[in-house]
Order: sequence, then structure tokens, then C-alpha cells
Amino acid sequence: MQNLCGSFLDKWYNTKFSLNQYIYGVDKQLRIKDKIIHILNQTIKNDIGIEQRMDKLKETCQKIIWFSYRKRIPKFQISSLTSDTGWGCMIRVAQMALAQIIKHFHSFTKEEQLIVLIRHFIDDDEDELSDFIKQKNKNQIKYYHAPFSIQKIVYYAKIELNKEPGEWYKPNEILLILEQLFKYSQYSINMDIYINYDCAFILQDAIKQMYNYDKGNEEWLNNQISNNIKFQQQVNKGIAVFLPARIGLQNVNKDNLLVLNNLMTLPYFHGIIGGAQNKAFYIVGRIQDYYIYLDPHFVQTAQNFDDLSKSHVSYSCQDIQLINNELIDPSIVICLCISNEIELLNLWQILNKMKEEYQEHFFISLLETNDKIEKIETFDYLNENHELVSILQ
Repeated sequence: MQNLCGSFLDKWYNTKFSLNQYIYGVDKQLRIKDKIIHILNQTIKNDIGIEQRMDKLKETCQKIIWFSYRKRIPKFQISSLTSDTGWGCMIRVAQMALAQIIKHFHSFTKEEQLIVLIRHFIDDDEDELSDFIKQKNKNQIKYYHAPFSIQKIVYYAKIELNKEPGEWYKPNEILLILEQLFKYSQYSINMDIYINYDCAFILQDAIKQMYNYDKGNEEWLNNQISNNIKFQQQVNKGIAVFLPARIGLQNVNKDNLLVLNNLMTLPYFHGIIGGAQNKAFYIVGRIQDYYIYLDPHFVQTAQNFDDLSKSHVSYSCQDIQLINNELIDPSIVICLCISNEIELLNLWQILNKMKEEYQEHFFISLLETNDKIEKIETFDYLNENHELVSILQ
């Protein structure tokens, strides 16, 4: 009975997935008016023909590593589930965002590099989970082939958040889990994860994570670059930046959308963990008022390490989907990648200019140091939700 119900559910999701791409139609949107396309950190201008622009857009989307629902996954611990259909979409979207940032940071283009990266997220991680459970509490960190497998995510979520397999994840929950698992990845050697759950970008914290220096500020960073001073730390890291934000209550605020549209043009932009109508998807760009996204709600068969070495075509999405930006859920996570000190300073200055331009509609709190947070925390909160973001702004 479980297999029968699962098969019906899989077909229903896959049929719905196929129909969604026709709702707005990329061809239709491009033909209405010559519109500039922003996708990840690239711009496809309107100085070429529609067909050429479509080809460039498809090529870019197909290069993004796509994670979707999978069936025939080895049973999760303390559960008979063998699929994440219906509950794993937020996990898949966060996996896509992290994979995209790692791919960009390391400039992965070769097939063998991409296979190793995809393997980090493989669904059937074979015997690694049992070894991971034993290794987890030891001081010696071990690197795994698949540190971000859904098996390890579900296990860690049970330990840290008391979540059962089959429960839906909030954005902050999956970010917390991926941040904890990141240290078991070989990519943690030269990259770190920056998350601020109050949607605050604190320059001092970013400098500390990148250069292990805890007294940095804009002046210090500028001096290092201007004087061409080589950082003395043994390892200088890039950072994957995740900034959870809320740009409205029940519906998105149109003034906040203007800010979001501008953020999507930045060279450091690597997508948005977002969604609509209780469905999560990975927003990667926009065509004017329509957002381009990759949809995880398509059911495929799980792969193991051997399967992946033979074929990885199921990790490339051939369908481009759009949604009107006013229909997205107001709860989002902005994803950025910073590789070095020059990019960090440039991002900081760009965000400050945007704050001046958009004033109260700019929803990211910008703090040069942690001192301002300590001062703010001495005041009484103005509402029962303790919204630090609103106070900082």
C-alpha cells in the first residue's frame, strides 16, 4: 500500500512540475518586450536576438546543480520512509544554494570536479552514515564523501532539533544543519559559512571568519588592500553568506521587492532560498517582474556513488520556470559568495550605497562592528516577538 501511494504521489508531483513551466512561459515573457535577464551573477542583455538570449538562459540554468525529490532512498533511521517526496523541498533548495556557491568559489567546470561536488549531496551515502554517527562526537574531524546527504541531514536534525523524518524544514533549520555539517566537508578547508538569522551583515564578523582577525573594520580592511599587505594567517577563507529575511507579512512588500531586484544584479549574488504557497524553490534570477527558479518538486530515483560515476544528468534541470515576484513568500534567504578581501570591501560599500538609496525599505541591517549590537541589546525590546532586525534598522 505504501509503495502504491508513493507511486501515485510521485506521478502527481511530476505531472504538476511539467504543467508549471507553462504558466508564465519564458518565451512569452521575452517576446512581450526586450527585457534584460539577470541570473545568478550574470547579465544577459537585450542587444541580441530572443533565440540567442533563450539559449544563453537555458545553458546557464542547465549548468546549475539541481537537487529534487528522490525515491528509493535507503530507509532513514527510526523511520520506514524511503523518499523525501512532499517534505524535503526546503532541504533540496538549500542543497542547491550551497552547491552553487561552492561551485562558483572553486570555479568548478570539469566533469570530475562536478561529480565530486554532487557526491557531497548524494542521497544513498551507503555505509557512511554509521561511521558518521560514531565519528560525530570525536575531537578529530573527518572529511566525508557525502557530508550533506539527506541521510546525514535527517540524522543531525533529529539530534539537534528533535525533528522526525518526514517533517518539513524551515529555512533557519536547514541552514543550521548545513552549517554544522560543513566542517565534515573538504571544502571547509578554504571556505566558511556566514549566517546571520537577524538579516544583519556585520563586517567585523565577516573579517573574523575570513582572516581570523577579530578587530577588523572598514578602515582596517581598506588599509590592507591599499597597502597591498599580505595577510599573515595560514589560511584565508572565502565565505558563503546566508541572510534570512522577511520582506512582508502575509504578502511581499513592493518596496522591499525593489531592493531585492537590485540585490539580484550584484556580482556576488548566488540565488535566493524562497518559495510560494508552502513550496520551496531556488530563485536564481529574474526577467523584470518575474523570478526564474529551479523547482525541487520532481521525483527521481536516488543514486549511490557508483550510479553517480556513470551518469549525473539527473542533476541538471532542463525546464526553466517563472513566477511573478509578488507571489513569492515573504520569508527568504539571500545567498552570496565572497572570495577575497577586495570582494568583501566592494560588497560592503555597495550595500551601504543601497541603504542610502532605499532608506527604510532596505531590509538588511549593516553593522561595521559588534559594538552596536551590544549597545542595542541593553534596551528593552519594543514588541513580544523580539525582532532584532526592526530595532537595528
